[in-house]
Amino acid sequence: MKVLYTSDLHGGTHLYQELLELSIASRAEIIALGGDLFPSFPPSKRYEDMISNQWMFIDEFLLPFFKKILVATPVTQIFLIPGNWDVGYPYFFRDAWEGIIDLNQKKYRLKNGYELIGYPFIPPSPFRPKDYERVDNPEASWPPQKHPSYVRVSERSDRLLSVDPHVYLRKQATIREELNQLPKPIDHRKAIFMMHSPPFGTKLDLIEGGRWAGSRSIKSFIEANQPLLTLHGHIHESPEISGTYIDRIGETLSVNPGQFALSGRGSTELQAVIFEIENAEETLRHTCLPIGGNSAVGVQS
Repeated sequence: MKVLYTSDLHGGTHLYQELLELSIASRAEIIALGGDLFPSFPPSKRYEDMISNQWMFIDEFLLPFFKKILVATPVTQIFLIPGNWDVGYPYFFRDAWEGIIDLNQKKYRLKNGYELIGYPFIPPSPFRPKDYERVDNPEASWPPQKHPSYVRVSERSDRLLSVDPHVYLRKQATIREELNQLPKPIDHRKAIFMMHSPPFGTKLDLIEGGRWAGSRSIKSFIEANQPLLTLHGHIHESPEISGTYIDRIGETLSVNPGQFALSGRGSTELQAVIFEIENAEETLRHTCLPIGGNSAVGVQS
């Protein structure tokens, strides 16, 4: 079963168009999107308009686009989790859509016996939206926080509530605690976890200056459970900085395809990976990078 995975499109309609073209060219059967699906900032540049702008994007572009993919390509299922900028995400699933599946803290068993499990939360970031942020673990440090920060008033409202990020986040469960509450796979060697944050201290979470910005709890979770594969995003520039989009944590293969940041390649080439679930390591291919470095290669389908 062939999977096309990418993350962090941030409402870029040109990237979604490339996703459609790639799904046709690669003959993918499943598309998995690892968060930050919607436009981050509205045209007004006002945080107060974020949710209504994302709702408009969903209704006017994304939902018709996904329906087109399901009709015009071999893709039969599209799996989604939100990212830290996707404050309007619950609105997408106000109705049930055949073939479009919410994987947010949920498990889905495929017909071949493999299971997909989603987790959207990231450690505290410097950004203002906080709905999909959590304290990583009690020992982890935070970057400087902006005041005010924002969370949704409710899933059915387009209003944001201003919050003190330190007070708000300390009232929530930690990433470590939430990971322990995720649905359990039948067999971790047939489990694929889609997590917006990459694991900390790897080749997948490097930011400018060579610092790590991933989740310690996610790394510990992978070390302890050893799933077949984990798929990540959030840190767009990491593959350019580290020179690779893959890392290994014990027996687990972890992937962050990156987005936007490849030097000299512009912002119009979708960074994604394609693989066969039953033989992920041998079939994994990136749309821009080989496994070993930064030179460009085409997708091998």
